[in-house]
Amino acid sequence: MKNILVPTDFSENANNAFLHALKIANQLDTQLYVLYCYQTPVVSFSHAGQPTLVDEVYKEIELSKFDFYKKQTPKLHQLAEENNLNHSKVIFLFEYGTVVQAVIKTIESEQIKLIVMGTLGASGLQKQIVGTNTVNVIKNTRVPVLVIPTQASFTTIKKVAFTTLFREKDKAALQEILQLASYVDAHVHVLHVFDTQSSTADILQYSEQWRKSFDGNNLDFVFLEKEGSVEDTIDTFMQDNNIDLLAVIKRNRNFFDRIMSSSFSNNLAFHATTPVLVFHEE
Repeated sequence: MKNILVPTDFSENANNAFLHALKIANQLDTQLYVLYCYQTPVVSFSHAGQPTLVDEVYKEIELSKFDFYKKQTPKLHQLAEENNLNHSKVIFLFEYGTVVQAVIKTIESEQIKLIVMGTLGASGLQKQIVGTNTVNVIKNTRVPVLVIPTQASFTTIKKVAFTTLFREKDKAALQEILQLASYVDAHVHVLHVFDTQSSTADILQYSEQWRKSFDGNNLDFVFLEKEGSVEDTIDTFMQDNNIDLLAVIKRNRNFFDRIMSSSFSNNLAFHATTPVLVFHEE
């Protein structure tokens, strides 16, 4: 893995995501980019007067944002030192544009391979499990995104759950997860949820093919009969087995939207404390 990116608004939740990203960067011996972006409001001539005054308003806003940025970055350095996570190189970026625009630009310029984001920003939308910026980054980029809940404590990842339909395209994501898991000596549970209409013979055939493909890796295959919804079934397994990280593939919009939406996710215990790693279908 190459470089890691963590967009920030310097909120408490973003700082928690920063610590998670920094710990991963330390474990993988890679660089961490911390991105702060800003936008200027639309100023009409009727409110600001002459065009020269409009320019001055924009400059004042930019200087104000940059001043805020300069005051906050030392606090993150201090946070890293306090948690003994000051081994990796941290590069701070100040960019104009929306979060998605700035993230896409940074992905291309800095060879970003993983994005780490908090679930909520400074606005603290309590009923929104995953903030708008995080969802938009997931939907508009192809890089894996690690979503960090507000209450997640940055502990070493030892147990990973990866959900799959045993599609050939899923293998690439599992390979990345196994690579990440190898750095921290984590065990990967490959989960497949089935119902009474599923073909047991097909499931066993696909799982056997996958076992051969990933022989020698620190993983096992778990077959879960659906109880209630797929999400409920996964949630129960995660709670019963103390899972530290859930990895999913954003292939099915309905599944992804349900697992990330506030109305549904409030009933899933793992959302409070468990990071979710989102891959895109190849």
